[in-house]
Amino acid sequence: MRLYAKVLVVGGGPAGSTAASFLAKNRIEVVLLEKDPAFVKPCGGAVPLSAFEELCIPRALMKKEVNSVRIVSPKGERLDVGLRDGNLAIVARGEFDRSLRNSAEEQGARLLEGEFIRIVNRRNTYSVEAIIDGAKAEIISDYIIAADGVNSKVRSSLGIKPSRTFFTVSESIKGIEAAVCEFWFGSYHAPGSYSWVFPAPEGISTGTGSLKPGEINVLFDRFRERRGITVRGLKRIYRIPRWDGNLYNKGRVIFTGDAAGLVMPLIYEGIYYAMKSGEFAAAAIEEGKAENYKKNWKARFQKRYRLMDRLRDYFLRDDASAERLFSLHRRPEILEASLRLWIKKDSSMEGLKDYIKLIGKFLS
Repeated sequence: MRLYAKVLVVGGGPAGSTAASFLAKNRIEVVLLEKDPAFVKPCGGAVPLSAFEELCIPRALMKKEVNSVRIVSPKGERLDVGLRDGNLAIVARGEFDRSLRNSAEEQGARLLEGEFIRIVNRRNTYSVEAIIDGAKAEIISDYIIAADGVNSKVRSSLGIKPSRTFFTVSESIKGIEAAVCEFWFGSYHAPGSYSWVFPAPEGISTGTGSLKPGEINVLFDRFRERRGITVRGLKRIYRIPRWDGNLYNKGRVIFTGDAAGLVMPLIYEGIYYAMKSGEFAAAAIEEGKAENYKKNWKARFQKRYRLMDRLRDYFLRDDASAERLFSLHRRPEILEASLRLWIKKDSSMEGLKDYIKLIGKFLS
């Protein structure tokens, strides 16, 4: 089999499907190659409600709406935060990803189930070897969008090192309900990260993170004990990329979502930023300049990522620092600025500057 498309998108998660939808909507010929349509990524499934309108996500995909989050400090102090018209939506990742792929196909993208193997030619056009229906196939394209996750084979095919990662263990448990999204801090069970309990379409999603894979199960058991969770569910371990901000495109190959390490530091939010990266990648291709992707992404998000990276290193280095983070968010002005930026997705520079000014004021 030999195929040609203006753009080959490798990976049918939120980043790849969003890119394919935008491209197809603008009558650009695109092939969306997804290795395993049945794969369900371990994920809390929380998406800011504001993103549904911004990214044209069907409201029918929202399984639950959450109007409050709970922050628990290492010492066990609790802070319940109402989201003030900036609620979170809980989605079922399998259904969510499938719907985005179907939407891309409805817009005109060619959706194929198959596996990317390698890039075999990088001259005027790209020639990609893939396996489709058990047989070798060649896909020729002018552009490639790498949206194939933390273990990106497109990265490795170009000789680019894998992202730095940390590890999460996630467990889906039925028979338990939660009304709020809970963030639990403490080095005893989440050194350099946090543990969580989120409402899920059925029951809850819970888990914890660590830089060391060998200790992840012990840490999770400690969190289960601290939170009082006794019921067992389906547990999975998964790697999450750590943002370093140094991979956007290589020639006319554009990296998006987890393949580019675009998980927001500190809060580790991925779905919204993956979809925005897909949107920005499509726009750069429409403009005929792959390098515009880096320029536009940096203009919109770079300062936010860099700030959160520094705050993570500062506040999650030990329990005393995490307690300080907790105390800061008891202040109404900091809490309001945080909600505006990270939940309501305020894109203005004024909002970011206000947040930086407030954080700096109370840290000085």
